[in-house]
Amino acid sequence: MYDEVKDTPVIILNGFNSDEINKIMKTIKNVDDLPRIIFATTTKTNVNWKIGDLINELRKEDLEVKKALKKALENKK
Repeated sequence: MYDEVKDTPVIILNGFNSDEINKIMKTIKNVDDLPRIIFATTTKTNVNWKIGDLINELRKEDLEVKKALKKALENKK
């Protein structure tokens, strides 16, 4: 499992309100030379998951978001 997720930059936030989460994300995204990071917050559903399972799920969701964005950009042309 480790080898599957070791190269996936993920930050999981817990215990922050929405405004704090937005500030944290904005600050980190403004740091130069960082890789693209997947941000997530804990939920009632995922808080008891194994970390590897959560990261794999986040990777899948991230791929779907990328596909949707690409499709939206293509449809704009």
